[in-house]
Amino acid sequence: MKSVSFFIFLFFWCFIVIRAQVELQSNFNKRYLDVIVTLVASDIKEAHRVADSLAQVANTDEQKIKAYMLSAKLDENAGNMKGCILNAMRADTISNATLNFSWQATTSGFLATSFRQLGLLKVSERYLSKAEIANENQLDPQQKMLTKINILHERAFHSFEQKDFTDAKKHLKDASLLIHIDGDEDSKAILIKATNDQLMGICEFNLGNLVAADSCLDASLKKIGNVESNLKPYIIRAKADVALEGNNLGEAFAYLNKVDPYLASGDVKELKMLTYESWAKYYQKMGDMQKALEFTSRAIGIKGQQDQVAKVISDDLIEIFNVKKQYYRDRYTLAIGVILLIVVIGVLYFLKWQSVSKGQYNVISGKQNDVEPVNIQSFKSIETISVVIDKLENSDAIKTKEINISKNTEERLYREFVKQEETQFFLEKSMTLQELASRMGTNIRYASYVLQKFRGKDFYNYLQSSRIEYIILKLRTSPDLFEYKISFLAEMCGFTSLSRFSSAFKEVTGIPPSAFIHLVKKEMDQKK
Repeated sequence: MKSVSFFIFLFFWCFIVIRAQVELQSNFNKRYLDVIVTLVASDIKEAHRVADSLAQVANTDEQKIKAYMLSAKLDENAGNMKGCILNAMRADTISNATLNFSWQATTSGFLATSFRQLGLLKVSERYLSKAEIANENQLDPQQKMLTKINILHERAFHSFEQKDFTDAKKHLKDASLLIHIDGDEDSKAILIKATNDQLMGICEFNLGNLVAADSCLDASLKKIGNVESNLKPYIIRAKADVALEGNNLGEAFAYLNKVDPYLASGDVKELKMLTYESWAKYYQKMGDMQKALEFTSRAIGIKGQQDQVAKVISDDLIEIFNVKKQYYRDRYTLAIGVILLIVVIGVLYFLKWQSVSKGQYNVISGKQNDVEPVNIQSFKSIETISVVIDKLENSDAIKTKEINISKNTEERLYREFVKQEETQFFLEKSMTLQELASRMGTNIRYASYVLQKFRGKDFYNYLQSSRIEYIILKLRTSPDLFEYKISFLAEMCGFTSLSRFSSAFKEVTGIPPSAFIHLVKKEMDQKK
């Protein structure tokens, strides 16, 4: 009966654990889609915060891929194409190592788009071909179809670059045959369908079919509805171009003004360049050549920046690949070391078991046991190896890699931290690491990382030393504080108890607060 009860308990426990994992995965995916589809366009600060949190909790390889791809998308939105490509390559490396064909297709497609935007069409073509091969190997028919549509869209963009809009239209028609409206699409699928209409509108526009172009762009906007997406400003800008071509200048002006807020909230170079070109056309038609030249110059400037970034990225590609290879080589070496350690421990325990068994047999038989016992020192060596491996696993280098924080994110969080320092947040009695992280718009792990890297302290030590440094400065600049009780000084700099303040003060300065006040008084008296 007890055995049956145990198995029932075990079954329900496993069921609860599996259900919890499924819910965690579902929540992760939901938040991921929230960022990639909506937040990146509507609330960039919240998008960064959620992306940081997802990067911290990512456990599975697929979650890590998603976290990297979120960072890549946010870097792209911020105009940091180098960071964008680096993060996408990290995701691509994991998808290749784990034979995740679905994500191989996605990451390769994303990299094809990124390199194409920088004008590196040959590199883009290689990634696009890789995406096509990976997509043929993935099993999910729905995902396979959506990825195929994305690949055809990228093929259309390549045709745009060659000014071959007839060929681009062919790719888009092929994509439209794969698109089926069933009324039950998620936001990502809806965006893919809206993108097809938008690109078809661009084709029709460049082929001189203005009515068809406008109709396609309207269909694209209708599919998006009220969902804020990075696609929306591209559609509105395209409608402005259609209006300009039809000499509807008032309409064009209204559309371009609708795009401007998107330019202010992000730094997508491609969108800025296209919009500036449209503004230049508008002012040219209005007869304001000075404004037209100004916007043309801005567009050329962005193109020059992209060319420079393309050159830098080309030079850095080899270094990026080497860094990733070294990282996975370190992980592989660590895994092999752990396996060998387990094998050695198993062998030593087996030998010890054999010697014990043989010793017992010899005692019973009366024969002398001439087998030496296993040397206990060997087990101490095993413990030493275990400690070394544990240190390796928890070294700063490994921890830094596990955090998966990009340079762009690091710089952004440091700026947020400095802003909080300027408000002297450390003087608040109820201040916690969680509260600081919330104000920085990130999670506690990233906040702790910034503290360690830029201040060389953990949160507790930073809080303590900052409060003491503050009160020391106050005592040296405000002599009237000498007349106050030490408990008041403790409260003034954020400590909740006199004893904790005194201990912290002595730890930082080497002397108690009363002695420090006496010394400062003496110094001031001597200067009079």
